[in-house]
This record gives sequence, C-alpha cells and structure tokens, in this order.
Amino acid sequence: MAKGNIEGFDDAVAAAEALDDGLFHMTPKHVFSTQNNPMCGITLPQWTSVLWTHGRLIEWRYVPRAVFLTFSSIFTGLLGLIEVLWYPYYVIDAEPLPEDPVFIIGHPRTGTTLLHNLLAADTRTFYHCTTFCAGFPSCFLWFERWGKWLFSGAIAPTRPMDSMPLHFDLPQEDECATTVLSHGASYYLALAFMAQETRFRKFLTLAAEDGATPADEARWTSAFLFLVKKLTLRGRLQAPDAPRRRLLLKSPIHTARVPLLRKLFPKASFIYLHRDPYKVLQSSAHMADTAFWYIYLNTPTDAQVTEYTLWQFERMWAVYNQSATGSATTGADRSVSADILEVPYADLVTQPMDVLQRIYTHAGVEWSPAVVATFKGEVAALAGYKVNSFVELPPALRSEIQRRAAGYFRAFGYPQ
Repeated sequence: MAKGNIEGFDDAVAAAEALDDGLFHMTPKHVFSTQNNPMCGITLPQWTSVLWTHGRLIEWRYVPRAVFLTFSSIFTGLLGLIEVLWYPYYVIDAEPLPEDPVFIIGHPRTGTTLLHNLLAADTRTFYHCTTFCAGFPSCFLWFERWGKWLFSGAIAPTRPMDSMPLHFDLPQEDECATTVLSHGASYYLALAFMAQETRFRKFLTLAAEDGATPADEARWTSAFLFLVKKLTLRGRLQAPDAPRRRLLLKSPIHTARVPLLRKLFPKASFIYLHRDPYKVLQSSAHMADTAFWYIYLNTPTDAQVTEYTLWQFERMWAVYNQSATGSATTGADRSVSADILEVPYADLVTQPMDVLQRIYTHAGVEWSPAVVATFKGEVAALAGYKVNSFVELPPALRSEIQRRAAGYFRAFGYPQ
C-alpha cells in the first residue's frame, strides 16, 4: 500500500453535555450533503425495495438526498448489470466459502477499526473487504479500478467522527455492503431511518427473540454469503499464485451475531475488543452527531439517538456475553469460549505488537519475521496516535450508563 493503514490515526474530542437530563445532544447538520453515505452504491432494484418498504418515512428536507440516491442507483445498477454479465451468479456461487475467517468484533468505538487496519496490512495472511467493496458491492469485481477514481468525491479524506484516514483502499465494515445487497435487511438501515430505529432491531441479532423471522435471517445470510464469495473471488483474482489466505472481516454489529456466524463458519476465530463503557458510549454519541447526519433520511430526537446508543450497547453485550460464556454470568472470573480472544483497547494502543502476536497465536497463524516486519511500520505510526479527550458526563447520563452497562463494567473491571 502506498500509505500505512493507520497513518494519521486520531481519535475525536467529545463535546461536553451542557444539560443534566440523561440525554446525549445532537446538532443538525449536513442536511444537503451527499458525501459519506454508505448507500451511495445501492442499485435501483435494491433502492426500490427500500423505498417501497420505508419510503413514506423520508422527511421533505431529505428529499434531495433521496433523489440523489435514486439517480446514483440507476447508474450503479447499470454497472452491476455489467458485472452480472461478466461474472454470472453461477460463477460466484461456485466459489467455495472460506473455512476459517477471522472476525473482529466489539461495540462501536472500541478500537475495531484500528485493529482491522493493522491486521489488513498483512496481505500475505489476510484478504478483506475494502471501502470500495463495501460501498459498491454490486460492481467491484470489474469496476474497482475505474470506480475508485470516478467516485473519489463520494467520501471525505477523513472520517467525520475522527481524523482516521478514509479512502477506497482501506478496510471497511462488510455490513455496509450486506445492507444494500440484502435490500435493507440490516440494522444499519436504522442509520437512515433513526426516528423509527426500533423497527430494525430484529436485524441486530437476527434472532427470533428479537422478532426476526426465518425469512429475515435467510435474506441477510444469502446477501452476506454472496458478498463473502465475491470477496474470496476478488482475492483469488488479485493474487492467483499466493498461498492460502484468511478472510478478515470487521463489523461491530457481528458482536450480536456470534451464534449465527458460528453456524455459518464453525472454524472461525473471533477477536473481541472492549473499552471503558463511559468512553465507548460518549464516543458513540459523538459519532452519531458527526457521521450519522450524512445518512439520515429523517431527523430523530435526542432521546431517540440516546436510546439507540444505549440499547444497542446493552443488547449487543447481553447476546455476546451469552455466546462467549454460555451463560449470563458477568463476573470477572467468567470463562470465555476457545474461539474468542478478548482484547482490551488499552493494550492494543500501548502494546500493539504483543496484542498482534496474541491474535496470531489465537487464530493459528504463524508469527514470522516477515509478519513482524510488516507490522513494524504500521505500529510506528501509533507513536503519534491521539486518544479521545473525554469530558465529565452529567450525573444523570452517567447513572444511566452505569445501569445499562452494569454487566460490562463487572466483566472487565472498569471503574464505575
């Protein structure tokens, strides 16, 4: 890569909450922006499905954004049609699924992107979903080379919520691609329709107890496995003579889907990152107030965004912990399943080489001199890494976080 995967990495400064009303507060912005929208690569059939189901929820102020997505979906749909002719479905379907992918999981803002970018730098060992693949999943097999130039204006040079570099070659969350490939069968669609976030909650876990049906699970699974096969084909085409590589995937939402992912990939390895809940939730609220405004198709209240942030954290932790331990226990002596490695965010930032070696051992990957050499340059960039500057939370909000994240505090020993 021309640039290191973590060059210029910087965390954001969270703003102070002036009111003690138990809420995170947002400031409307970017209403007419068409940048940084993960649905910019949606095709017309996919967009039509979303509009048919949720179009009446779009507010008038966001009609220009919806019109932009409509026109872009027509163009992207044509690109996707060419890809179908070039790489017919039967070609992709014939691609074998990887046996032992590595999943990076953890709540949003726990360092999953940092770890993803570090591991993806080892291209001898891993192949991954890039930002272009995530943004344009229907046409990346044939159009990636030209698309990265043509659509360069679709994303900013850095992420809205921090100074993390953003360009089409960097690793990206695969769930962005699955959202459009599944015609909206994803909890990520709540980022567009946040005022109705509760109706998408079933897609977080895809479990019956959250209201998901077998058809919901099948829609998501079909789209996800289709993406995995496309990524595998892409990796093979790019390096036909390379030794077998492992698929590396990262989406925080997968934290709530470990049971399903185990069913799909029994030999998968999971790397779970955890961090001080106060910082996680404060940083998540900052992300909502900076990045989500580029995606909204209607405007949520502060109460709705706060509840989304807290409920997602609470539900993801409950499902993950049950999957990791086989019970609801949250004591410090909890025993975690052998396919999961839990990593503190603080260790990743202060002892990155040690953490990376632990991950390689856990995943059964050789920690060779070539691997060490690959990571030395990436890790050197962490010397200038700036960790979030957090402010003191108001008592009411702090108390609510203590209540909603009580088990997480206990499990990892974070002070309340």
